[in-house]
Amino acid sequence: MEVIQNVVYDTDYSAYVADGGYPLFQASATTEKLWFFDKILSNIFPNLYAKKWWTTSTGNAGNKAKDVLPENVAIKDKTLRDQVKYLLELPDNEYNDKLLTSKLRQYISETEKEYASVINDYKTHIAPSYWEFKSTHYNVSGIFWKTYYAQSYPSYIDALWTRDIFGLHAKRDMSRFIFPEDDAAIQSMLKNRATQLKAEVKDAMQKGITLDMEIEQQYRDVEMIREKLTTREERYFENSFYINVYDDDEEKLKETGKKIEQKISGYGIRIKSAIQRMDEWFVSWLPLCTDELAISRSSVTSSLAGGFPFISNDMVSDTGILYGVNLHTGWLVIFDRYNQKLPNMNGVILATSWAGKSFTVKLEVLRYLINGIDVIIIDPENEYKALCQKVGGTYVNIATNSQQYLNPFDIPPKIEDVEYGKWDLLRSQIMSLIWMIQILIWGCTPEEEALLDKALQNTYSLKWFSLDADNYEGKQPPIMGDLMNVLEGMEGWDRLALRLSKYVTWTFGKVFNNYTNIDINNRLTVISIRDLEDALKTPAMFNVLNWIWTKVRSHKKKRMLACDEAWIMFQNETSAEFLFGLTKRARKYGLWITVISQDIEDFVKSKYGKPIISNCALQILLKQSTTSIRVLNELLWLSDAEQKRLVSAGIWEWLIFAGNQHVGVKILASPEEKAFITTDVI
Repeated sequence: MEVIQNVVYDTDYSAYVADGGYPLFQASATTEKLWFFDKILSNIFPNLYAKKWWTTSTGNAGNKAKDVLPENVAIKDKTLRDQVKYLLELPDNEYNDKLLTSKLRQYISETEKEYASVINDYKTHIAPSYWEFKSTHYNVSGIFWKTYYAQSYPSYIDALWTRDIFGLHAKRDMSRFIFPEDDAAIQSMLKNRATQLKAEVKDAMQKGITLDMEIEQQYRDVEMIREKLTTREERYFENSFYINVYDDDEEKLKETGKKIEQKISGYGIRIKSAIQRMDEWFVSWLPLCTDELAISRSSVTSSLAGGFPFISNDMVSDTGILYGVNLHTGWLVIFDRYNQKLPNMNGVILATSWAGKSFTVKLEVLRYLINGIDVIIIDPENEYKALCQKVGGTYVNIATNSQQYLNPFDIPPKIEDVEYGKWDLLRSQIMSLIWMIQILIWGCTPEEEALLDKALQNTYSLKWFSLDADNYEGKQPPIMGDLMNVLEGMEGWDRLALRLSKYVTWTFGKVFNNYTNIDINNRLTVISIRDLEDALKTPAMFNVLNWIWTKVRSHKKKRMLACDEAWIMFQNETSAEFLFGLTKRARKYGLWITVISQDIEDFVKSKYGKPIISNCALQILLKQSTTSIRVLNELLWLSDAEQKRLVSAGIWEWLIFAGNQHVGVKILASPEEKAFITTDVI
C-alpha cells in the first residue's frame, strides 16, 4: 500500500476516472484508449505493446469501455494486501494488464484521487496558521516580527561593519536588494548635483555666510564619485537594506530592536522602522526576490562591498569539536585545527593555577578521541591517569621505582618518503644522545663533546651497528652502561665518566640504563613523570619527547601531543631548543603540539619562549594574575579590554586567539563529561 501511495504520476488522469470505473487515456492519433497501467508500461515495454491487445472503444467520446478484461483468478479471492504483494514480487517481463483485479483497479483509482487532491491543496501545507499585521510589527503563527530599513549611509563606513551585526546574539534576518544603474544617466544626474552644490558654495562665499560643512562634504563626494565612474573604478547601484528581528515575546522584541538600532547607528547608518508597511516587508522577506518596500539608497561598488565580508566574532566551522560558548555573542565555538586555514596546528595554553587548564585539555582530548585522533600526553602531575584508564589507554610511569623504561639509545625508525645515506640514521641518533647527555651532566666542554661523540660511535660499533649498514633491524641497541664501559677505556674519560656514572650504576641508573619495554600504539598514551626527582624531570621529558618524535616521523597520521607543565623544559636551554624545534616541524608529520604551562615568566626568560608561542597558531589564555598579565602582554600585545577580562575571568573562562580572531569563550561540558574527566578531590 505504501509503495503505491508513493508513486508519482506524470499524467493528470483524474478527468478520465468516472464513478470508480476504469481509467482510460485517449490515444494521440486514434480513438483508442489505454488502461492506466497500459499507458505507463507501453512506454517501458514498447515491443510487448505493439500487439495492441488492450480494450478499444469506437463509440462517442463519453462512452465507457464496453469490454472488461478478465480478472486474475489466482489472486481474485485474496485480500487487497496480498494482491499488491503478488504484483510487486512479479518480474517485470511477466507483468500483464490481465493480472489486475477489479479490487486492485478500484484501489488504484481511489489512491490517485487522494494524491491529486493533496497536490492541489499544497498551499495549506506551507501557509502559516494565521498572521496579523499592525503598524509597528506583525504576528505570524505566534511569532512577533519587526522590520527596519536603512534610510541613509555616511560618506565613509568601516569595510567590516557587518561583523558586529552578524555577531549580535539576536534572532534576525537580513535582506538586500541590489539594482545596477545606467552609468550615463548617473553621470548626468551627478553633474547637475555638482553644479547645484557648487552654486550654493559660491553664493555663500559671496554673501560671507559660513557654509555648512555637510554641503562641502557632499560636493567632494560627488566629484570623487564622478571621477571614479569615469575611470571605471566604480559602478553605481541602488541598494535596499532591510533587517527583520523576531521573538516569541513582544517585550523582548522591543529590546532586541533597540539593540539593533544602537549597534548600527554606531557606524553612522540611520535606520528606521517600517511603520505602516509591515505587510510589504513580509512579502519582501519571503524568498520571492520581490522588493515590495522599495526603499533604496545609492551606493558605489566599494561602499556596497563593505557589507559583504560576511564575517563575525564567532568561530564556527563545519568540522571540528565544540570548545564552548562565545562570551561576546552567546553562540557556539566550534573549531577544527586541521581544517582551519592557519599557519600550523599547534596550540599553547597559559593560565594560573586552578584556572581550569587541565580540564580544558582533557575535554579537548576526549572530544578529539571521539573524532579518531590519536593523543599522546606528557603528564608531570598525574592529572590524566583517571581519564586514560576510563578510555582504555596506555599509561606509562617513568620513575626510579618503575618497571617501564625508555632506552635513549634506540635507533629511530626510518621516516616515510625520505632517502637515507649509509649511516644517516645512526648519525642523527648520536646527535640526539649528545644533546640528552649534555642535559644530564649540565653541559660539557668542546673537548668533552668530541670525546663523547667518538665514544658513542664505538659503543654502537661494539653492538654490531656498522656505519656502512643500510638496515639495523633485529639488532639490540646499547644502553647507558655500554657507553660507560667504552669511556673507561678512553684517555681523558675520568671527569666525563664520573658525572655520567650516577645514571648507570648509582641512584638514577634504572631510568636511563634499561631496554625499552613500552609502545605508543594505543589511541591514548599518557606518560607520567610525576614520581621522578626534580633533577631528572628535564632530561626525562627530553628523552620522552625525542622517543615520541621518532615514532611520529616513522608513520604519518593525525596525532595530538600535549606537553603539560612545559615550564620544566625551559629549565635547560638545550631542552627548550628541542621543544621549539618540535613546534616548527610537527605539521609536516600530521602532529599538533599543545604546550601547557602556568609559569609564564619562564616563557619570557627563555629565548625560545616567544618563538614557541609564535609557532602556535592557536593560543588559549585562561585567568591570569596581575603580575603574569604584564608579562603576557609583552608576548602577545593584549588590548586593555583583553587584559581586564583575563584578570577577572572565572574558572573555565578564557580567550582563544586563532589567527586574527580573538574570542572570549566559556567551556561548555555536559554533566557526564565533567564527571568523566574531573580529578578534584574536594
